[in-house]
Amino acid sequence: MSRWRHRAVVVLAATPLLVVSLVAASDKSWAQIWVILAWVLGTLVLDGVMWRSVGGHHVDTMRQLGADQPEAARRKVRELLEERAVCRAQRDRMATLVEDLSSGLGEGLVLVDSELKIRLINDVARRFFGGDRVGHESHLLEVLREPGVVDTFEQAATGDRPRPVVVENPRGLWEVRTFPVRDGGAVGLLSDISVIRRASEFRRRFVQDLSHELRSPLAVLRTTVEAMEGELEPELAEIMVRQVERVDLLVAELNELASIEAGQLHLDLESVPIIEVVSAVIRDHQPEASRATVDLTVELVDDLVCWCDRRGLYRVLSNLVDNAIKYNRPRGWVRIGGQIDGDEVTIRVADSGLGIPATELQAVLQRFYRIDRARTPGRGGLGLGLAIVKHMVHYMGGTLALDSREEVGTTVTLTLPHTSPLSGG
Repeated sequence: MSRWRHRAVVVLAATPLLVVSLVAASDKSWAQIWVILAWVLGTLVLDGVMWRSVGGHHVDTMRQLGADQPEAARRKVRELLEERAVCRAQRDRMATLVEDLSSGLGEGLVLVDSELKIRLINDVARRFFGGDRVGHESHLLEVLREPGVVDTFEQAATGDRPRPVVVENPRGLWEVRTFPVRDGGAVGLLSDISVIRRASEFRRRFVQDLSHELRSPLAVLRTTVEAMEGELEPELAEIMVRQVERVDLLVAELNELASIEAGQLHLDLESVPIIEVVSAVIRDHQPEASRATVDLTVELVDDLVCWCDRRGLYRVLSNLVDNAIKYNRPRGWVRIGGQIDGDEVTIRVADSGLGIPATELQAVLQRFYRIDRARTPGRGGLGLGLAIVKHMVHYMGGTLALDSREEVGTTVTLTLPHTSPLSGG
C-alpha cells in the first residue's frame, strides 16, 4: 500500500466524524470552521501514527519480499515458509547424523561454545566426566575438576591450538586434544590410552628383561670364541668374533633404549665444547672410515659449545657418523659442521651415501625399523640406532631433523641449547 493510498483510506474513514461534527455545529459558522480545522489536524496526526505503526512496516515488508502486489507478497511468504520447513528438516537430519557419528567414535567428543557451555557430548566423553549428569548446556567448570583440561579448552576457544594434555582419573588414563572452532568455541577429543600405556610398559619391560637375560650367555659365548680362536681357521674365527660382537652391540642397544623409555637415563648437563666430542668420534671411527675409503671432515670452530650431556652427545654423533660411513659409497665423504642460531646450536652430519627414500624419512626414526635390506646387504642392525638418537636428543632438550635424497646423500640436523635454559643467556 502506497502512502497516498493509505492517506486516502484514513481520510475516508474519518469523513463520517466530520459530517457529524458539522451537523452539530450547523447554527454557528465559526464553530464549523474550528471543527474542520480540528478534523484536518486530527486526520493528519492519525494518518502519521497509523503509517508508522502499520503502513510503513507493510511497505518495508513488501519491498524486502520483492513484491509490489499483496498476492505476490503472499506467494513469496508461502515460498519462505516452505524453505524454512526444508531447512529445519535438513538441520534435524544433520543433528541426527552428528549424534550418530559422535556415538560411533571410539574417542570422546565434546563441543563447547565460546563461554565453555557444552553443546555436544557423546557417551565416551560422559564416561570421562564421570556420569550421565553431563548434558547439553552444562558448563565445563561445573562438571570438570581438572585445571589442565579446562585450560586447554579455554585456549582452544580463543583460537589457539594447545598441546595435548594427559590426565588420569578413576576411569582411566586419558589424552585430551582440543581444537578451535571457526565460529567460536572448541572441540575436544578424549582418548583412553590406558591400554596403549600398559602395552608400551609391557613392551619396555620385555625388551629390558630380554637384554638383561642375554648378557650372561653372550659373555660365555664371547669367552668360548676367544678361547677357541687359536684352534680355528683365522677367517672362521674372525667371522665368529664379528657375529658375537654384533649380537652384543644389539643387546646393548636394546638395554639402552629400554632405559631411555623407562626414564632411567641419567644426564649430566653442562657446557660442552663440541669440537672435543667430535674429535673423539672422528678418532674412534677413523679406522672404519679408512677401510670403507670414506673421508671424514670436520667443519667446526673451536669455541663452539652447547648445553648437553657429554656422553649423550658422543653417543648421538657416534651413531650418526657410524651410519654415515656404513651406508656410504666408496670414496665418499662425511662432513660434521655446526653453527650458533640465536639461543641454539645447530650440528649437521652430512654424507654422500645411498640416501633414504622420501616415504621412509620419518619411519627410520622409529624403533626396529630398517630400510629394505636388499638396498643395504650386510650393513644392518635392529634399527634401534636412530630411535636412540631421537630420544637422546629429546632428553637433552634438542630437536632432530632428517633430510635425504636417494643416491645423493643424507643430512641429519640436530639443535641443542647454546647455554643453560636457566641462565637466561
